[in-house]
Amino acid sequence: MFLALFLSLFFALYSVSNKMLVEIGTANFKGVLSTASYYAIEKSLSTSYAYENLIKVSKNSSGEITMITTDAYKFNSVTTALANYVSEYLTNYVNKGVEVPIGVFTGIRLLAGFGDKVNMQLIAINSVKCDVISTFESAGINQTRHTLYLDVTPDISIVTLATTRALVDNIRVLLYDNLIVGTVPEVYLTGTVFSAHKFV
Repeated sequence: MFLALFLSLFFALYSVSNKMLVEIGTANFKGVLSTASYYAIEKSLSTSYAYENLIKVSKNSSGEITMITTDAYKFNSVTTALANYVSEYLTNYVNKGVEVPIGVFTGIRLLAGFGDKVNMQLIAINSVKCDVISTFESAGINQTRHTLYLDVTPDISIVTLATTRALVDNIRVLLYDNLIVGTVPEVYLTGTVFSAHKFV
């Protein structure tokens, strides 16, 4: 009976300890995605990827918009570069490990913040998906707002000895915000998405 009680207590505390490790890993990663995204934007965007080099707006003699074209090669290039830099930042971040107080391993939440800290590899990055999303919306009479957003979705796992749990996270940051004078043809108002994956 004593052995059964001991084992029951041990596995109960072990289960709670494991849950706390998952919580610590998740909390540690939250907020990093925005920093990684801005790091990628700063590293990737240059004069060759300026708005006017990605988007060409053609007008007729009356000032009406007749065509909007995108440079697919440059779009794909910048999306791939963004995915690579986001992956680079996140990989460097998770390789540093997570500081976990020894009190966590007792399985008692009141003691979770106490004791020296040990470094653990709790986060694993499998891949990073980056989408550059192009959208148009009305901005007043004869004006259209064109925005380009970076949508970052990493495939992340929180890994402990007892379990592996997927972490769902996503962030969207503004790349370009441009005002086009003239009526944009309806065919462009549905939006365009350029995607790239970086597998780690």
